[in-house]
Amino acid sequence: MKEKDHFSSTEKPNCFNCIHFYITWEKTTPNGCRLYGIKTKHNPSKVVLSSTGTGCLGYEEKIRNKS
Repeated sequence: MKEKDHFSSTEKPNCFNCIHFYITWEKTTPNGCRLYGIKTKHNPSKVVLSSTGTGCLGYEEKIRNKS
């Protein structure tokens, strides 16, 4: 999947493949999104959808090295 402008309410991007996703290493909120500035127990895109009513507007797929 390439970069998208946004995801619809039915589409949920895989945050693990996004450049903005990170592991917080906090037991109660292990997943984070640098773009939205959130830490959560769940997938950050799910929190964005429930908070804003729209899908993620900032998903950008990580570029992976083919080794």
